[in-house]
Amino acid sequence: MSRLLVPELAPSLGRLIVPRRRAEPFFPLDDIRERLATRVLELGGAARVAAAQEERAAVLAALSRNAWVDAWEQAVRQAADRVAEGMDRAIEHAARQARMPARRWRRLLVTPGERRAMAARLATGGGPLLDALEALDAVAVVDAESHAAWQDALRTVARRLEAAWLALEEAAAAERERWAPELAEVVAWRLTAVPIGGPAGVDSLARLGFEVAEVRSVDGRLFAVIVSEPRSEQRLAAVGYLVQPLAIAPTAAIAPADTYRVYRSFEKPVTGIRATLAAWAAADTLIHVDSIGASLEGRPILAVKIGAATDAPGRPNVLFLGTHHAREWISTEVAMRLIRWLADSLPRSLLAARDIWVVPVENPDGYQYTFTADRLWRKNRRPNSDGTFGVDPNRNYPGLWGVDNAGSSPVPGAETYRGTAPASEPETQVMVAFHAAHPPVVAVSYHSYTGLVLYPYGFRPGELAPDQAVFHALAGSDLVPFVRDSVPASIRSAYHPGPGWTLYPTNGEYTEWAYRAHQTIAFTTELTSGCCTPDSGYYYGFAFPDDSALVERVFRDNLPFAVAAIQAAGALPVAESRVESVWPEVRVSLDAAAPAPASLTVRNASGQLLTRNALADSLWRGRLWYSWRSDVSVDTARAVRVNGAGGGLAAELITLAGAEDGDGGWTGWTRSPEALMGTWSWSATGEDTLTSPSVDLRGRTRVWLQLWNKHRGSVYQPAQRGLVQFSADSGATWSDVYAVTGDGPAWYPVRVDLPAASGTPRARVRFVATGGFAWWVDAVGFATDSTSVFQVLTVAAAVGVSENPVRSDQVVVSWPLGVTAARVGIYTFTGDRLISATVAPPNNEFVWDLTAGGRRVANGAYLVIVQVDGRVSRQRLFVTRSGQ
Repeated sequence: MSRLLVPELAPSLGRLIVPRRRAEPFFPLDDIRERLATRVLELGGAARVAAAQEERAAVLAALSRNAWVDAWEQAVRQAADRVAEGMDRAIEHAARQARMPARRWRRLLVTPGERRAMAARLATGGGPLLDALEALDAVAVVDAESHAAWQDALRTVARRLEAAWLALEEAAAAERERWAPELAEVVAWRLTAVPIGGPAGVDSLARLGFEVAEVRSVDGRLFAVIVSEPRSEQRLAAVGYLVQPLAIAPTAAIAPADTYRVYRSFEKPVTGIRATLAAWAAADTLIHVDSIGASLEGRPILAVKIGAATDAPGRPNVLFLGTHHAREWISTEVAMRLIRWLADSLPRSLLAARDIWVVPVENPDGYQYTFTADRLWRKNRRPNSDGTFGVDPNRNYPGLWGVDNAGSSPVPGAETYRGTAPASEPETQVMVAFHAAHPPVVAVSYHSYTGLVLYPYGFRPGELAPDQAVFHALAGSDLVPFVRDSVPASIRSAYHPGPGWTLYPTNGEYTEWAYRAHQTIAFTTELTSGCCTPDSGYYYGFAFPDDSALVERVFRDNLPFAVAAIQAAGALPVAESRVESVWPEVRVSLDAAAPAPASLTVRNASGQLLTRNALADSLWRGRLWYSWRSDVSVDTARAVRVNGAGGGLAAELITLAGAEDGDGGWTGWTRSPEALMGTWSWSATGEDTLTSPSVDLRGRTRVWLQLWNKHRGSVYQPAQRGLVQFSADSGATWSDVYAVTGDGPAWYPVRVDLPAASGTPRARVRFVATGGFAWWVDAVGFATDSTSVFQVLTVAAAVGVSENPVRSDQVVVSWPLGVTAARVGIYTFTGDRLISATVAPPNNEFVWDLTAGGRRVANGAYLVIVQVDGRVSRQRLFVTRSGQ
């Protein structure tokens, strides 16, 4: 047989070689078409080479049915991938234009199964091609007679391939219509503006599950920019919010190609977090970088040690953490600047005495994602069972994980989703292991935004950590805050310090876990929200400006607190053991290392001495202090003494009031049935002042104020606050002694030391509510740490009295302990009997309440007579109380 002649296939390929002139399709496929045509021409060329060498088998193999099918199926797969990618890009683009929540639009992307189905639809026009390939096989060249038929069959296959491709293009265009419902769902989402009155409106929207992208001002009115769709807008309308569309895109967009001047992604070459830390470590012998574990996606969690390369048991550990929440870029930048400053400027003696660690990015996957996909992403990148992504790293710690659904969420799509189990996330597991190896004495976890220094506890409003005195000493108070805020026009001049629940309840949170697991004195610093965005004149929120000077201000404002934390790790502030509250619950702070107190001796309003147990709980054991407690509400306790460990510690309520009918002399506020004890408490919901009557404290030392309070406010509104003021001159002048802000919807006690009150004859306090701060106060009274009230009971040789003349509301009458019951009588000097009481042993005291029944005993001279064991003792008593 003569040599085979391979026909020219290009003319038969038609539009595969010369495409139709039309607008670029929605899914551009020209490059795939060109590759298919080139592959067919390459097959023809290979066949001609084989024919020239008279290799018949190679010619038939080059243009066999399998060769054509492989070329076609590869083109179909590439086209299906192109269409699927185009649909994904269209969905993502539309979603980002509308700022549809990522957890929602990702559910609409093309799945692998849908991609295979798409390829099958694109290939349906290939049926005639397959028929032509069957005919080609039937005329495979075996002799000269079939040679021409083989050539014709090849040309037919080429023409059918052209037709199959043209059908594929039409099918690809039809895919856009097939996915129209998904695109319509995306387009339904839009940027909307919700009118708000201030930061409290942001709080309310967050509680309803809406992410506030920013706050802007339009014609003097504030609007929260959110993303919504018709169903969520109906839900907002049902609770009274007016929603309107917003045409202008939010300012918190991602800069193209990671072109930020200050902020740096985790993986950016040369200037990213990894690259920068590696460069610093290579150039500076005081900076040591180690990967302490890996994230879910395999990124290293980097810990930087400043100082000696090794750690030593004799050096206390101090830890600084950045970016649990991915979008809080400024927290990482502050941590990076802290590394550089510590290596350059921390006194070398202090550096040599501590093991200082900084983890700039706890959540590297989420952090990187905010630079490449979603600027306001919060969580890690865990794929969840319902198709959403992410676990909140700062709700995943084992401490008090999931104790309720207020401080974290069980819903995977929620921003505060806590995960499937305590420490379920690899990032959390890394931190747990690091703490086990290097337990910090003090730790600071940087977040944004608001301008707060928070500390345990946060899981339950009103719950106070036993080491309150230590936290106060380091973080300061609202009257004397430690961290200032110098960002121009910021809404506050200093960071608010307080328990975590003053912002909102949390559980599974870092500082609470570190405090309970390792007794770490741990703080959450919520870096300032600053001010002001150009359009709203309001705070920046999570998108703090990419401005080195402003970021440096934030760092410098927080640097003194960081240095104080490092210093404190070697010698934590120590306070004295003391009574924090006398009634209705005794609370006593004692050295955590001391044995448990044997008991408490309580003196009630009737003068009886009662023995009560001091109760313990793991929540009340801290690093330095243990809070011992006892419910004495039914005992009407007026004094308490600690027996055994802490023996000699005692306190007495000199006065006590709580808006009840007999609590006269108080002015202002209103009475509320939300009482701690009894029937009423005092309540303020607007601009109002509650003022006490004047109290004579002559002869009294170590005076302090007891009060129980609760409040509803927002740390986003500094003008909302409560202020306690003291006057030593019956109100002629006042001084601030205590301030409270934020949210505290459960009763808790406050002790305010009043050194200026000791010995003053005209002491008064007042409570000033401002900015619409809702505040309730109950069980208020002047108290003293004096133990004389108990000493007089044990040393009296005859009738004794706690004070003479009597200037307070109560006087304690005591006598030598007898075997039989004592009979007590109190008479006016005209012989009228006012009191007749019997007191059984082992009690040897009686409390005369001069305000019992709402009546006030008149000033003057009185006679006290006590009869016990056949002995009669008398004592003349003078009442000289002020205001009469």
